[in-house]
Amino acid sequence: MYGGYSAIYSVLSEVKEKLYVYNELASRRGYYLKPVHKVYKRVNGVTRVYEYYGRYWWRKGERKLIYAGSVKPKGLPEPPENPLEGLSIIREGDDIIVDCSLYDKYSWLFRGLRSERVA
Repeated sequence: MYGGYSAIYSVLSEVKEKLYVYNELASRRGYYLKPVHKVYKRVNGVTRVYEYYGRYWWRKGERKLIYAGSVKPKGLPEPPENPLEGLSIIREGDDIIVDCSLYDKYSWLFRGLRSERVA
């Protein structure tokens, strides 16, 4: 989808605002919640970013954060809603590739965007 990342970014910005507040509370118990996991790969000289939206819990280690899983640790309050949870995309700049089944599930997000390049 051409220019599709802008729609995702606007929703993610709203989610991040709420997560900053939530992570202040979670960090008092040694945890941190990340709403997206990114993997970077170079394909034919182009950087592709594989993005997975969900709940990724990390805990404080001695020198760095350590992945703690996708299940909320006991004793923490419920995190804010993330309407992007479950979405995974491949991003090249502002363009994205979305699996057809996910496209249907998140069609509200992509309404008004083109899935084909216009010459």
